Amino acid sequence: MPLWLNNVSIIIEQGQRDLESLLKEQLGAYKINVIDEPSRASYWLIIENDHFQQNISSISSSTTPRQYQLGYVVQFRLQDAKGADIIPSNQIVITRHITINSDRILGSNDEEALQKNEMTRDATLQILYRISHNSQTPHTPPVKKTSHAH
Repeated sequence: MPLWLNNVSIIIEQGQRDLESLLKEQLGAYKINVIDEPSRASYWLIIENDHFQQNISSISSSTTPRQYQLGYVVQFRLQDAKGADIIPSNQIVITRHITINSDRILGSNDEEALQKNEMTRDATLQILYRISHNSQTPHTPPVKKTSHAH
């Protein structure tokens, strides 16, 4: 993680709270202070939107879905407290293929919940990866040099 990144507030504009708790957990693991009150934060990690989507990719002979693609899309940006973009609006897409076993419908529901949890974790790690590999660093005022008398 960049050394300048600290005192971050996570702002969920439209999205699920699961992502917020995972981001707090991961940022904390990097010793980055997460602040609940955005007005006191130096940086804002803004989750503009996140949602799951399903697309059927295979149908059985009895026309019941047998396999589908589960997608998780997250739109985020990182700003300083003055509203200047450090990372402009950015999108992460995570996909998984899930096969439905008609003999184990309950197992399929559990599998979907597990996949969604893993996808949210993957998105969290990708957000942190993009932040840590962002080439733009925020403008910081120059450090005043003090002269020492000898």
